[in-house]
Amino acid sequence: MLDIWPTIILGVALVLIGVAGTLVLRSEEQEASILEQMTLSVLSQRWARPKTSTRIEGVKHISELAYLWRNEQVIAQGIEQYELTHPRSQSFASQLRTWSFFNQALGQRAVCFEILRLLDREGQCPSVVDVQGDVEAAWEQNTYRILAKTTLLDHSLNVAEQVVKLLSDHHAWHVIPDTMVAALGHDLGKLKSARGSLYALGEHPLAAGAIISAIPGFKELSRKEDILRAIKMHHKMPEGLLGKTLKKADQQARQQELERWVGVEATEKIKESHEEEAPEKSLQPSSREAVQRVQADIYGESIDPAPSREEIAPPQRVDISRWFDAAGYLAMLKPYINRLDGRRFLAFSMADGLVYFQVKVLEEVARKQAQEAGCMEIATMAQDDSTMRQVLFSVVQQLRQEHEVIATGLIKAAYFGGYFMVTRKHSKEMRGYYTPFHAEAFGSIAEMERAKPDLLRDILKVSPHTGSDQES
Repeated sequence: MLDIWPTIILGVALVLIGVAGTLVLRSEEQEASILEQMTLSVLSQRWARPKTSTRIEGVKHISELAYLWRNEQVIAQGIEQYELTHPRSQSFASQLRTWSFFNQALGQRAVCFEILRLLDREGQCPSVVDVQGDVEAAWEQNTYRILAKTTLLDHSLNVAEQVVKLLSDHHAWHVIPDTMVAALGHDLGKLKSARGSLYALGEHPLAAGAIISAIPGFKELSRKEDILRAIKMHHKMPEGLLGKTLKKADQQARQQELERWVGVEATEKIKESHEEEAPEKSLQPSSREAVQRVQADIYGESIDPAPSREEIAPPQRVDISRWFDAAGYLAMLKPYINRLDGRRFLAFSMADGLVYFQVKVLEEVARKQAQEAGCMEIATMAQDDSTMRQVLFSVVQQLRQEHEVIATGLIKAAYFGGYFMVTRKHSKEMRGYYTPFHAEAFGSIAEMERAKPDLLRDILKVSPHTGSDQES
């Protein structure tokens, strides 16, 4: 009988050891589970350096925690690999994973993925709303009909792509992640599932703000208030680089969508009519008016009969000394001379020693020079901002008075350009608005003429258009 006790004692000991082992394993599993919920910064406090001689309770060696880092990578990939249905959503998701400007903006990227998943699921609705009281409800019916062909998913991605282009052109990559969140989320108030009280009141920007505020991770973003303000004001007068970029990207995306549905050729004719007053043979008046109406709605412009020149106040000079450098400005203008983009041109030389620039070039170069000098209020100024007229007038006045490179006899003192009739050999005359420069400011006129493409050699004569007043 006594021989049985050692066996019993041994059995009890084994059971106790088994229980203790189970408890230890569960403790380690719980610890690992807890560690998996920690941020990397907190996790880093839990490991010891390799040469640490004294182990502190609760502190692990990095080798013991390495598996958690590998798991974190797998988890992060799993979060971003949502089951997206639409090919364009899938393509954009791939870009989100590879864009380098998101490397230090993981929170913004995660929010972008959440919005993308929502748009992929519900974004096949029209990208415009016709609710009474909404800003888009004031659009002409043809505008609504044309732009409604673009889905909300496609429009949101169009705006996001324009954001990348605009900010990359200004080397402002650090602003892209926050602006991307705003771009993807700016019209979420148009989702059918969002048609609550704010939508019914015709406030899709406010409804969008309410939806994006509920997106997981959004409230943790440091610039969430700036993003919400940009969304709220994207049809009004936005503030700051983020807000102004969103509005401009939205407008350019709409223009892109207009070109797709109305037809690139017809839209190009309208653009040329604004820039050069070129003949519009293939565009019927009704089609031309429809396109103009849609463009006016997109950009918030009026197409009512223009006021007489006497009703437009001449621009006033403003201080451009912070960023303007005459020599640098002229050097940046030079590459535009006699350069063709397809059949379009922005500046051309004439054998009589003059170079004619479209105002669009003066503005583009002014923005670039201002951006290089860090003057972002000029670089990001809206195209329809009346202050830009004053900026261009100041630039031309300084070039006119201090550097004598403007052909002052061809434009009035109170204006920065004028209308000219361009006579061509094989086509009708066309009227354009140009600022004339003396060619000497850009080098040899002979070299310019030799490098002139055949299309521009077709220009025989340029003369002031006396049938119309100057434009400021």
